[in-house]
Amino acid sequence: MTVLTIAVLFYLLPNVTVIEQSLEINAPPDKIFELVNRPDKWTEWYVPLQNRSGVQIRFFGPSEGKGAGMHWTSNDAKKSDGTVNIRNSKNNRNVSAVVNINDRHSAVMNFRIKPGKDNASLLTVTSRLQFPQDSLLHFLRMMFDRSDELDVIECLENIDDAAAVKAEGIKTRLQYVDSFAYIGIVDSCAWKDVASRMKESYEELLVFAAKSGITITNRPIAVYHKLGEDKVVFETGIPVNNTVLPSGRIRYRVMPAGNNVEADYYGSYDTLEDGHNAIQQWLMRYRRKVNGPPWEMYVTDPATEPDPNKWLTRIYYPVE
Repeated sequence: MTVLTIAVLFYLLPNVTVIEQSLEINAPPDKIFELVNRPDKWTEWYVPLQNRSGVQIRFFGPSEGKGAGMHWTSNDAKKSDGTVNIRNSKNNRNVSAVVNINDRHSAVMNFRIKPGKDNASLLTVTSRLQFPQDSLLHFLRMMFDRSDELDVIECLENIDDAAAVKAEGIKTRLQYVDSFAYIGIVDSCAWKDVASRMKESYEELLVFAAKSGITITNRPIAVYHKLGEDKVVFETGIPVNNTVLPSGRIRYRVMPAGNNVEADYYGSYDTLEDGHNAIQQWLMRYRRKVNGPPWEMYVTDPATEPDPNKWLTRIYYPVE
């Protein structure tokens, strides 16, 4: 196949991507309709506008419905400039908006709201994204980049937060985690012995790191390889920036990069199950599949913070 043929094939690839996600929200349709039908309300949930530091927003047209819109600019080159324009709005149930980002791609976002049971609603967002016909770059984006899908999911979650009346809960979100290296020890035991066995493993890892001159780069982690009713197979780990040769039961490992559902849990290690349950609920709501073992990072050092209610543990579930 010649270079010219390959170039022609890339040029003929479709430059449109369609993403659709749904979420049941504990709020009436009218509340959700207001959030998507008014451009000034988009600032509460639209992903590119979540960090508005240095961002200037100008509204134009009517305040809501067809013709309403806003334009935003930023002095920060890393942030996007863009425009939102409500193209259609009807029946307090359907809204269509055209979004342009950095003059590089545009999207038509359709919002469909269906009443549910007990004053809840089902919100479906269909985003039809169009990119310039820059062949290879667009093809690679379609094949390997899921950032637009993640943005739609995050928009749904943000609308859920803005619309629903909720009790204080555990902050759960979709997060891309970069790969990192760590030294680890795999062990197994009954659930009642996990805490003591982890303590022994961490002490062994810390002594090994000190003797070997290894630089520790982050807080300790634990990976749960197998969770049984009577037995758990787990791995204690300490992130490092040095390649390490195996020593006894200590191994050099790399946590793969990828999308994770992350929960910030504040509380005693004895109640971490609440954080895992929050992620399980998120997975069911967003219909995402787990594709790796769950793991935890113990951000707060109990040696410096005596109050268990202030201990922060980040819980991660890798997802497709």
